[in-house]
Amino acid sequence: MGLSELTENSRCDTIKAITTKGEVAMTGFSAYFNGTTVYINGAKKYVVGEILEKILDKRYRELDKLYSECKRYETILRYPEDMREADESEKLFQGAIAFYAKIEQMIANTPPYSSMDIQRDTLRTILNLHNWAFEEDELIDADTEEHYHFYVRIGSNDMEDAELLRDIYKLNDRLKAFATEMRVFIEDILRVKRTFEPFLEKIHSQSRYLDNNETAQVVYDRRDKPYFSARPYERLEPSGVMRLSYEVLWKKKSPELCQYYTFTTLGGYLYIELFKGLELHYLPKKCGYCGKYFLLEAGIFSDYCTREIEGMDGRVCRDMGHRKKYADKIKTNPYWNVYNKAYKQHYARYLKKKMTQAEFAEWADYALELRSKAENGEIEFEEYRVRIRK
Repeated sequence: MGLSELTENSRCDTIKAITTKGEVAMTGFSAYFNGTTVYINGAKKYVVGEILEKILDKRYRELDKLYSECKRYETILRYPEDMREADESEKLFQGAIAFYAKIEQMIANTPPYSSMDIQRDTLRTILNLHNWAFEEDELIDADTEEHYHFYVRIGSNDMEDAELLRDIYKLNDRLKAFATEMRVFIEDILRVKRTFEPFLEKIHSQSRYLDNNETAQVVYDRRDKPYFSARPYERLEPSGVMRLSYEVLWKKKSPELCQYYTFTTLGGYLYIELFKGLELHYLPKKCGYCGKYFLLEAGIFSDYCTREIEGMDGRVCRDMGHRKKYADKIKTNPYWNVYNKAYKQHYARYLKKKMTQAEFAEWADYALELRSKAENGEIEFEEYRVRIRK
């Protein structure tokens, strides 16, 4: 049996061990859910939907290129099996360290990891734990990050040693599990950008909160299509392994009964957060004015956020957005255009005291009802235009 074949057969057990026998995946964490509140690892407090909102609003560069490289390294990152591979191992490992350092930094800058003290295995630490397989005693200096040479210490004659082979299999399994974890992280970010984002746009397309049946239809329509795709990040599904139990979490000397989840990946958490947000109406939405994401929190639905607009004397997107939306509707909708002109005419009469406040209020209610009937086709447009001006 070849080295690659044995590594492949033991891969599932190795990945399972990484999440259940003491070695914690870099992207694994726990979350306590209590209503609309989430405690990551029992400490950092978030609102449901907040982490997803931050990731949607965050810009990640060259995700497709990173994903392609992740898949390539996942197939080639292993201890060399013959002298030809041994000659290329230095370039392979140095290139992998430089590449995965970028992803490790991405993880550190992505919530919730950005608020966590991550001290878990990286490719550098994995290789240092197995420095017996290389010529140098220490492959990476943790302080200077100096790259040492990766000359393979083990020759072809050593491959008859059963104990040595088991150590090599273990190293290769660790490398495989690490490379898989990094690829899944990039998949999780791609899923947010390529699947969650258009899904949320559909959910918010009617500028109101959908009821359960309407939400179910959007979910059904979304899930019905992507299973024909070979790309996992185009499917509305979680990644990794998650477990649910109920735990009591003490906060400010008071106990809180929480749903306690453990996740091996970011994608598992984001999936749960998305569907809890659908249930609670706590969902990220792109502002129709500034284009940034904000969190709807089950109050009055709005297409615009409350961020202040630079140079606008404290005005926020919500103020300017509603004005812009109204102005656009007047330009493009003839019923609203007629209504706007009539409104200005009657308001001018009120200001000139040709109408009382009560008369103006009565006309305003009548005009809205008339506009609604005209838009629904209950009265002809010309009749609407004449009647609203009276």
